[in-house]
Amino acid sequence: MDLEDGKTAPRDATCYHYGINLPFGDGQGDVAALLRHVANSIDDLAAYGPVDIAGLMYSNNEVNEHGEWPSMTVFYRLD
Repeated sequence: MDLEDGKTAPRDATCYHYGINLPFGDGQGDVAALLRHVANSIDDLAAYGPVDIAGLMYSNNEVNEHGEWPSMTVFYRLD
């Protein structure tokens, strides 16, 4: 929507997010499996209605006795 001064009015930009990783233990550092897990979680979310994925963030800063434990954050909007 354009305003009188030529600027565009801000959109309602509510963005939700969730963090996801593989279960603690052997295999927790398998990045390919993590990406599949993220894709499945997005498919599960979309089963409830239209969803717009706004972004993904990868983090690999946690280490425990099983090694690296990467995670991802999924940012999304509901249509």
